[in-house]
Amino acid sequence: MKQYIFFFSVLTFISCPCLSQEYVNLLHIQHSQSIGKADAISLTKTNFSESSVDVLFPIQLDSTKAIITGAVGERTYFNDRTGNPIMVYGLMLKAGMNLKHGKNWSGTYILLPRIASDKIEFNSKTFQLGGLVLMKRTYSDAFNFKFGVYTNSEFFSPFIVPVVGFYYQKNRWEMNFTMPISADINYSVKKNLLAVGFRYDGIARSYLRYNTANRYIEKANNELGPYARLNFKEWNIRIMAGHSLWRKFGEFESSDKADLALPSFKLGNNRSPLYKSALDELLLKFSLTYRLAI
Repeated sequence: MKQYIFFFSVLTFISCPCLSQEYVNLLHIQHSQSIGKADAISLTKTNFSESSVDVLFPIQLDSTKAIITGAVGERTYFNDRTGNPIMVYGLMLKAGMNLKHGKNWSGTYILLPRIASDKIEFNSKTFQLGGLVLMKRTYSDAFNFKFGVYTNSEFFSPFIVPVVGFYYQKNRWEMNFTMPISADINYSVKKNLLAVGFRYDGIARSYLRYNTANRYIEKANNELGPYARLNFKEWNIRIMAGHSLWRKFGEFESSDKADLALPSFKLGNNRSPLYKSALDELLLKFSLTYRLAI
């Protein structure tokens, strides 16, 4: 469970009604800020924050086909054990289709090209290519089951993530699991206005280091905690207070790679990190989402 991935764009596809709920997230803005603490060795106060903007442009062709386009921009800031600040960026495009395969089955097929670095540069060195295939079986408006696979050409190795989950709603309770990416359980205190819940998000990513030649940074981060969500027509605001779990950073030579990465382990992983840092801390997380009912 130490290398889970959370993919904001993937979550957009997984949680939108093109995969069976009653809305689609057209805009999702998110910021996570950790409450720093002193490192036990260096006594330097840690600092970690993540921000992202996720935009989705679905184009309905007919009752069985929709084109999926969009983009995700993200930024991560942290300091290593010596207190040196590090900022990395990611920009990902989304291009694919959602197809209905009969009455109860549908599939989502998406290409996810991405650049990732500590400097915004568009070239082959910063380029990664990912993709998602997700199948969904709908049993009712209140329950569906989904499974698939996500893959990406990370700098540490090819990364393959089997995905499985479900959506279930009964009375005021709602559950949306897409493991190992996310898990959400919430209770509607006042319909269409206020909900409270508990959420888990996970992520593993890598970034080229332009400012340090021939190196890359690997980031693994998992966050969980309770939240409150306010709805204002098409807009909703979510505030979460929680804790990071197994959050780690490492810097490696670009030639130092594993053979293959899976969600919980790597094959042929004989790498020697130039440094490693663990930053498990309390955190606050804010998000703003624009949803369009369908």
